[in-house]
Amino acid sequence: TLASSVLSLVLFYKYMDKQTVFVKIKSAERTTIFGDVVVRVSPKFAPAMHIDTDEANAAGVTAATAGEIIVGEL
Repeated sequence: TLASSVLSLVLFYKYMDKQTVFVKIKSAERTTIFGDVVVRVSPKFAPAMHIDTDEANAAGVTAATAGEIIVGEL
């Protein structure tokens, strides 16, 4: 269920609501790291990242692109 997905984000991955992380995106064109990404944890939310069109185009993001969450300093 979605509630168990949220619980796994909090317990297993240790992400908390409003926590700031980095997200690393690897595309065919380039690797991009987005900073100051705010994590939102709620039973109402699906695990997804939303970025605007200009950012997605610059990073070479497609609908199939996955990202890696990085916690801490780079």
